[in-house]
Amino acid sequence: MNLPALPKVSLPKGPRAFGFTALVLGLVALGAGAWRHTHTPLPAEYQTLQSVVGRLAAYNALGTSPIGLSINNGSYAATLAEMRGYCKEAACDFYAQLNPYKSYGKDWDEIGRQSYTLGDIGAWSTSSGTIEVPRTAFRIYGRHTGWLACTVAHEIAHIQRNHIFLASYYANNTIRSAPEKKQDELSYVKSRQQELESDRDSAVMMARAGYKGRICIDNLVFLHKSSGDGSATEPDSTHPGYDERIKELTAFYAKLEKEPPAKVSPTLGHFTYSPADNLLSFVPSKT
Repeated sequence: MNLPALPKVSLPKGPRAFGFTALVLGLVALGAGAWRHTHTPLPAEYQTLQSVVGRLAAYNALGTSPIGLSINNGSYAATLAEMRGYCKEAACDFYAQLNPYKSYGKDWDEIGRQSYTLGDIGAWSTSSGTIEVPRTAFRIYGRHTGWLACTVAHEIAHIQRNHIFLASYYANNTIRSAPEKKQDELSYVKSRQQELESDRDSAVMMARAGYKGRICIDNLVFLHKSSGDGSATEPDSTHPGYDERIKELTAFYAKLEKEPPAKVSPTLGHFTYSPADNLLSFVPSKT
């Protein structure tokens, strides 16, 4: 779930975006279990991601392209690397995306340790279909895997809606003739609209998957409090402020409760895991 405190996550200029029946669920679980016994064991955090995405896929149409899931050091690692003088501002993403399950040496490992203990959730997604989740998110969420599922569903929505491409096209074509200052203002408005779209889509996906209540509002409240972000919507905000975002999603849930989402066919598929690539992939089956 992208937050206002991490604006690079969703700016259109970068490569990142802006977090069955019972029988089918059983088959997914059996397949995952057999896979774990015959391949490299999944780290606990990846097991949680597999469970979350498996449940979302069981009740939602997630498309035909693979969805990548990668656990990394997180954005706070980039901040620490800049503080240490390892990189310049806006050029430290390399450290944010380091594999937390691999040892790189004393200094870099200490950056990973501090990011895990002091960082925040701040997941993001790429236009190519990979969702990045900081390892510290699992520590912070703890047993609240439903909130994690909201964050993952939000990022899936960004990917499904091609938000990065659409933001880029909007900035470089639709509003190209507007004055530069106006272009910036409109691009920020577009970014905020996309965040609200993904919030609504995640609520629908979660409702279909059987998660009860207004769980994605609970997640938004937790995310903002966890990051200490009580900001308001400003003209240069890439994300709606706290009050606006909660208000919009609350109104959407009210409509959703009166008219629950229609059921859709499940997305059948399988998971693959590459320790070398630090990547868990959900690969939809060919139809």
